[in-house]
Amino acid sequence: MAVAPQKGLYVYGTAYSYQAKLKGPAVPDTVSASAMLYLGGFQYVTDYKFLGATYAFGSYTTFLDANTGAKAPPFDLDASVSNRGDTSISPLVLYWAFGNFYVSAYQSIIMPTGAYRDGAALNSSRNYFSFDSVVAMTWLDQKQGYEISLVPGIMFNTENPSTHYRTGNEFHLDGMLNKYFSQSFAVGLHGYFYSQFTDDSGAGAPDIQSSSAGIGPALLWNTTSIGVPGKIVGKWLHEIDATNRFQGDILSVTAALKF
Repeated sequence: MAVAPQKGLYVYGTAYSYQAKLKGPAVPDTVSASAMLYLGGFQYVTDYKFLGATYAFGSYTTFLDANTGAKAPPFDLDASVSNRGDTSISPLVLYWAFGNFYVSAYQSIIMPTGAYRDGAALNSSRNYFSFDSVVAMTWLDQKQGYEISLVPGIMFNTENPSTHYRTGNEFHLDGMLNKYFSQSFAVGLHGYFYSQFTDDSGAGAPDIQSSSAGIGPALLWNTTSIGVPGKIVGKWLHEIDATNRFQGDILSVTAALKF
């Protein structure tokens, strides 16, 4: 996660599938959601050095196809959305190397480029800017073929100008343990933890916060069989806990190519 790629242009795409039910006080089990999220982006790694680190930059955008429903009073909901989502830009991505220990830091700006309609039960855009500050740390033993990575980050949210509502700030942590059996194949155990650690604000803001966590297996495959270096990562994360959030299963497949 924190190891600097070789200089060049990297293009990637990820497909996420999510099936879940809402978890919270007095919420019936019939409140469910399903979603497909498609993400496409790039990162360009330069040979420039800044503060002793390799400098890179990148961006991605999303497309969301989701629906949710409920069949028990007082919940009466049947909504769907299929539209472009928001876009993230990372103008500053830095990679440091210290022997077997690697560190990366980046700042992402999430821009409300997706479709949004005030009052809709589902939207493909947040309709406000967010700023995600992330640090990734990797310990990589190339002789034994083990990688341990932790990726903590804090997202600061701004006010939705349509509703004058502000979502609380969010902490997220991704972790992974990978075992490489060759230069091209690895299996892993991946997981995440999420917490909204400050309250929402604005008219009708509830006095609640939320959290969730998930863990599951992953497969990683590096290949040059298509003529250019590429990587495919597949994973399944089962959410083992959720408070005031949906809880379910996440399946994802990521493909990346280097040019």
